[in-house]
Amino acid sequence: MKTLVMYVVLLFWAGVSQAQEIEELKEAKVGFAPLSSEVVRDGDSYSFKVNETYQGQFEKDPIAFMETYFDIGNFISSVKGEEYDSYLVTLRSKKGNLKADFDKEGNLVRTSERFKDILLPEELRDQLLKDHEGWTMVKNVHVSTARDGIVNKDLYRIKLEKGDQRKNVKIDMTAAEGSIVVSN
Repeated sequence: MKTLVMYVVLLFWAGVSQAQEIEELKEAKVGFAPLSSEVVRDGDSYSFKVNETYQGQFEKDPIAFMETYFDIGNFISSVKGEEYDSYLVTLRSKKGNLKADFDKEGNLVRTSERFKDILLPEELRDQLLKDHEGWTMVKNVHVSTARDGIVNKDLYRIKLEKGDQRKNVKIDMTAAEGSIVVSN
């Protein structure tokens, strides 16, 4: 009886070990592509969807993000047969977009950015908290434009609430020390 039990266990073990096959998997390539291959073309304008490595990376400094992850030279060579005078490139994320206009040589001529519900710069948050104690920010929009590397508009529109009260604050960062306009 003892031999029969040992024989059944040995037979079961042999069957289980033979039933497992080793399957070799193909090599998986993992990489980071912040600008996806999803490109939408409309005339001489191109729109790219941005994938960030961490939340807020793109809206923190959109121009630096574009300079790091978007190569205008490669882009122009990929559409070489088109012979455009300029290229309007839009980088989009869930929070907003950056529109960059390049000349035919690939030089950045002007930019325009619009983002909503972003993390405000620290000094702006501190000043807003100090000036509007007890109020809660429920919405914000940041709009900025630049030409030839010089910012000519940098504006924040902020909606505040305190109970049933609502207040809109507009901060123009291009003015000396940022002018604040409050409207109810």
